[in-house]
Amino acid sequence: MSDKPNKKPSRYAESRTRLVMESFHTPADEREHLYMPVALAHVYFPRRDAKLGPTESWKHQSGNFSLRIKQVSVENPRTGQDEFLGVPFGPKARLLLGIINTMALQQGSNKIDIEADTLPKFLHKIGLTDGGNQLSQARNQIARLATSIISVSYKQEDGSSLQANLPIVKGFDLFPQAHPNQLLLWKRNIVLSLDYWDELQKHPLPLSLEHLRILSGNARAIDFYSFLAYRLHSLNRPLFLTWATMKEIFGGDIEAMNNFKRKMRETAGLVKLAYRDARFSCDGEGWTFENSPAPIIKKQTLLLP
Repeated sequence: MSDKPNKKPSRYAESRTRLVMESFHTPADEREHLYMPVALAHVYFPRRDAKLGPTESWKHQSGNFSLRIKQVSVENPRTGQDEFLGVPFGPKARLLLGIINTMALQQGSNKIDIEADTLPKFLHKIGLTDGGNQLSQARNQIARLATSIISVSYKQEDGSSLQANLPIVKGFDLFPQAHPNQLLLWKRNIVLSLDYWDELQKHPLPLSLEHLRILSGNARAIDFYSFLAYRLHSLNRPLFLTWATMKEIFGGDIEAMNNFKRKMRETAGLVKLAYRDARFSCDGEGWTFENSPAPIIKKQTLLLP
């Protein structure tokens, strides 16, 4: 028997364990909501910084759905130069977009009223620290959302394609004139483009805030969870997807299939900690998904800061 003391879990592991236990004790009909457009349960933002050139776009295709994110230049009033800030990426972009969507639906308007100290409260609510580095990263992701145009297209049975260009955020103060290096980041409001607002109202996908807090550090897990939340409760019979199809959906950033299989199994294990009612399995051939209760039982207003 070793005399070495047991290694103490990291703060991150301890926090996740606490969030899992809190979620376990929260009845499904009492879970708080975040909302995403249904299209983003099919195709996804990059999971890491894509580091694109000014004329390049991010592309992701999954089945009949295709996503393109185009950068739009913005003039920096302090320098007079046009800047490309990059496309949104990672878990923060997903969670912050969910917060913005939920506030708009909660307030019933594409013009979202916001207080100056709201961003730190948001970060705390979605399970992130409210330190300066987190604030800076969050501001960067919202700036990227504000300077991107998302195009989602769907190929129909007759071969034609439906496409919508959705600039998301308008009216965000990218370069605050007073104290530009400080991190009280908001103007009085954020304005969603009318096209995006219309799509969000027609096709909102409710997700559990308690679940997303567990997954808040892992973009692939958030994407897989969104996919499950959209698909499982509507299945009439089991759905089988090959490993190749799963890699197309969730593994575009991983070249080797063996690496993807390992990473996807790890991702599924993490998601299962949050969405325990989800019924799915995998073997050497692929993945089987079965009808499962939705993670959200009924519509409910998220109590935002």
